[in-house]
Amino acid sequence: MLEFDDPLATGRAIPATLASQTYERLRQDIVGAHFAPGQKLGTRQLSERYEVGLAPLREALTRLSREGLVVQHDRRGFAVPNFGGAHLEELSRTRCWLNDIALRASIEYADQTWVQGLVQAYHRLTRLERYLDGKPGRRENPDWETAHRDFHTALIAGCRSRWMIDYCTQMFEASIYYRRYSRVNAEVRKGRENEHEKLFQAAVSLQTEEAARLMRKHVMETSQRVQERMLAELGTPGMRN
Repeated sequence: MLEFDDPLATGRAIPATLASQTYERLRQDIVGAHFAPGQKLGTRQLSERYEVGLAPLREALTRLSREGLVVQHDRRGFAVPNFGGAHLEELSRTRCWLNDIALRASIEYADQTWVQGLVQAYHRLTRLERYLDGKPGRRENPDWETAHRDFHTALIAGCRSRWMIDYCTQMFEASIYYRRYSRVNAEVRKGRENEHEKLFQAAVSLQTEEAARLMRKHVMETSQRVQERMLAELGTPGMRN
């Protein structure tokens, strides 16, 4: 059987750990809205920002472009996508479609491993304070953010498709950008924890239709609130697409 060397895996061209670390740091900054929509991502500036060479940086940018968090232009280099209303609507619809398939499959194939993983993920989420210092409106607790993502992943983890899980995870993280950029606060998102509880109860009780309905509702209501917030507070043309 022919084997092909992966320069990232072998480390001969770009050390895998360095490229992966750069990817993770840049991804977190994009998702965390440290860059504006449409902002150019100059390789020289980013190289200085993350204190890495151009090779691992380009590898990270290329990887992010495959995930839709970066756009690559032939002559103009890399940039943050010009996220806007149309993109958010498309993202939310697609999340609903794929989450629906993955959640239904997880419930259909439900076994002890999936149920235990879901229970653990949900209880881990409920034990954490959402905001630092426990004060709504402050910066969100990064541990809560991780637990929140893990809970949504646990809901679909039993679908028996790594591809589906990866796609859903990518879109989940892309949606975080909108929430961060639009500065949706505690008042706008009041009652979200209750939605998590209802979604958890429906899924763990294997109520397929109710779980699927609650998942669609959860995604689309979040999208609507974010869109309203962006238009009301940001008012930038790029966000009105």
